[in-house]
Amino acid sequence: MKRVLFAATVALSCTTANAQTVDRAAVQKTIIANENAVSAAFMKADLKTFHSLVAAEGLALDGMGVSKVADIDKMMVDIKVQSQANSEDQFVWLDNANVVHIYRWKGKSTYKGQPMPGDVWSSSVWTNKGGKWTAMFHQETATMPDPAATPAARAKK
Repeated sequence: MKRVLFAATVALSCTTANAQTVDRAAVQKTIIANENAVSAAFMKADLKTFHSLVAAEGLALDGMGVSKVADIDKMMVDIKVQSQANSEDQFVWLDNANVVHIYRWKGKSTYKGQPMPGDVWSSSVWTNKGGKWTAMFHQETATMPDPAATPAARAKK
């Protein structure tokens, strides 16, 4: 009986938390600001700001593979960002406490002196933890040129 009561209490509290009204437009503005702050933290190698916005248990996925936050800390000293800008923001709400932010990052950067992709589609999963939106997962995919826009495709027309 205690287990049934406990399970019902947990289910009710999850349903109640998920049913709470969320000002999604305000949250989306916060997430855009947070995402820009994370990008700025990379430009400055500012670990304090980075850690204030990214969960310690967070993961990232890009062309080099999967990275834990501790791995990113070590890499950040070798990443040099000369310029960057985020645009084309889109959001997918999973529930009132979890949202995926999809955007395009354009910039100029290097890792250990090697150029990094300068035009990537990115997405970050943000979770509301105790009233604070925290990045839990981030991925980047380098953009590809539109095959119809290549010189060879234009020449065939």
